[in-house]
Amino acid sequence: MKKKKKNPVLIIIIILFGVYIALFTAFKGGYYEYKNYNKMVLTEEAMKKFENDVKEGKDLSVGEYLETEYKDYSNNMSKLGMKTGEYTEKLVTEGLGNFIKVISKLFTN
Repeated sequence: MKKKKKNPVLIIIIILFGVYIALFTAFKGGYYEYKNYNKMVLTEEAMKKFENDVKEGKDLSVGEYLETEYKDYSNNMSKLGMKTGEYTEKLVTEGLGNFIKVISKLFTN
């Protein structure tokens, strides 16, 4: 009995279609609107707090009213890429520096 070979292009198309359906469902289901609504509510609460602090004459600091969302997206691959880039930069700058020194010695002597 022969096994049928699976077409990789067809598999990729099916996966992309599944991702499309998932994103479309999330969009139509209101996921993004819900997330934006939550941000708006937090913003309105911060505005009310700011207005009350202004009325009371308190010392104002921007950091108290802004919500910062810092997300660390670093992982092992990005760290490896950074180290590789730093090493390459060091190699190129030192190599070019040495090359220029050799060229300058050739022309000055």
